[in-house]
Amino acid sequence: MPLVNSLPLKIDLHVHTCYSDDCSTTLKDVISYSKRKGLNGVAVTDHDTTEGALRLLKRENTGLIIIPGIEVSTSQGHVLGLNITAPIPPNLGAEETIDRIHEAGGIAIAAHPSAMFKSGIGLGSRLGSYGLDAVEVINSSLFPFFLLTYLNKRLATRAGLPQTAGSDSHLPETIGLAYTIMENPESEASVERIVDTVMEGKIIPFGEPVPWTLRLRKIAREGLMI
Repeated sequence: MPLVNSLPLKIDLHVHTCYSDDCSTTLKDVISYSKRKGLNGVAVTDHDTTEGALRLLKRENTGLIIIPGIEVSTSQGHVLGLNITAPIPPNLGAEETIDRIHEAGGIAIAAHPSAMFKSGIGLGSRLGSYGLDAVEVINSSLFPFFLLTYLNKRLATRAGLPQTAGSDSHLPETIGLAYTIMENPESEASVERIVDTVMEGKIIPFGEPVPWTLRLRKIAREGLMI
């Protein structure tokens, strides 16, 4: 684990790699673009698999904090699991998925809950009862970005949950467009301490939308919004 100073950490909590079916970003890309964007770390959250995260964890001297994670497809929308090293079965209910993430030692975050072109868990009043640990309020892929970011923040505030940010990157160039700033009281940042900091709400979400040039590139290649 790389040593860091006591300055706040800048971490993208939602990054995909080529181990997601809709992404071609290599593990080498994750490392190089994360450093280029000045990130201290990334959470690798591929769709329904932890393989990319585990492979990146095995790489030595990345100079980054690698948080193993997963984006689980539940029957009610997508949920991020952080500090997860084993797959969580897809297509379960949201509450059961969140329970399994907790049993595996991770924390559960509602991914892009208000998304129009992705499977979000929704803005309903039940969200606060699922057992979630946080809400991803800033996601660079959201469209319309500013409206949905506002709705996500309002949802998180009403549910009394911490607010995170992540790029939801599916292209190398979009890594770090959104990130979470968090306290770092220790001389060495551990994944466990980072997830505790998220749960404690000692975090601030920041970010901007994916530029249209990159959105159009993705759409042209795969017919998908990012």
